[in-house]
Amino acid sequence: MLDSALAPRHTSRVRPKRLFLVGTDTDCGKTAVTCALLRSARRGGLKALPFKPAASGPEGPESDPARLLRAAEISQLELPLLCPLRYEPPLAPGIADEPARFLDASAPAPDRAPIERALAALHNAELRHRPDVTLIEGAGGLHVPMPGGTWLPEWLTAFAATPVIVGRLGLGTINHTLLTIDALRAAGHEPPGFLLSQTRDPGVTDDPSRADNPRIIERARGLPCLGVLPYVADESTRAPAEALAREWHAPTLWERLLGEPHTA
Repeated sequence: MLDSALAPRHTSRVRPKRLFLVGTDTDCGKTAVTCALLRSARRGGLKALPFKPAASGPEGPESDPARLLRAAEISQLELPLLCPLRYEPPLAPGIADEPARFLDASAPAPDRAPIERALAALHNAELRHRPDVTLIEGAGGLHVPMPGGTWLPEWLTAFAATPVIVGRLGLGTINHTLLTIDALRAAGHEPPGFLLSQTRDPGVTDDPSRADNPRIIERARGLPCLGVLPYVADESTRAPAEALAREWHAPTLWERLLGEPHTA
């Protein structure tokens, strides 16, 4: 039976809920968290669609877009639609696209054409797949240069999506997460909460700060920690994937993400 907390909530005439995964930094676990959410949604009967507006770095089976499609059980042939802007250099998408726009004081005004191209691809993808929720993964942190001389907050606004903060569990994440919360609120975007990802093997890296990160951030800004993703060495193997789906299947998590109050 479909979990009531994950019940489909859109028809062909209503746009699906869009969640924009905003990182506190690069390599903070955004893709791992998004993959876990995709598996969790599928386990609960919720149809979730991944979307990566812009990605940089080498292509291949371990690239972020490829991992997202694999977690959603969508053919890799749909990669051009679900990740419309690709850049080979491992740089922020905007720098990989046209660095002069961020370095040259005489550069022309920002060009919104890349945003419009990504929006068109997103619209087509949602029409094709009819998801209940679309999980949009950003690039790097909130203030990251994006194609056309734009910045990520412009994309968040254009996509009319709800921001969900993803931070790396460990030393430094309190500062990074609080700054991201403050910046989103200053821009008029209120996140429903934040998610933390343990990106380093706890058996190798001893970091006592991990124990208190979630509670300190919650208390400092009154924003709930929606979940902590444990370290997984290989998320592509079946056992870890199923374990993550079970751990992240809590109805309260999805009720928060989808904007519905939890009732005990």
